Amino acid sequence: MTVLLEAAWVLESVYELSAAEAARALRGLLGLPKVQVEDAGAVAAALEATGRGLGLADALHLLRAPHGVEFATFDRGFARSGRRLRPVRLV
Repeated sequence: MTVLLEAAWVLESVYELSAAEAARALRGLLGLPKVQVEDAGAVAAALEATGRGLGLADALHLLRAPHGVEFATFDRGFARSGRRLRPVRLV
């Protein structure tokens, strides 16, 4: 996960790709036959969520949190966007 998040950060911060462009590039990378990723379902869903106002890191943390555990944040935008995937409480 760390490598994936760092790659997203580099694509967006250094190469100035939009979140959607970075997600598209990462999907291409993850589609290579020799590339494996932990929790591929959550990663795929998180990459999809980047097109709906969530950052990759936020989406991954939310989607990988155990079900039944309350997810809380101080970030109003994340709370609003994250609720589309799972319940999020604004603190």
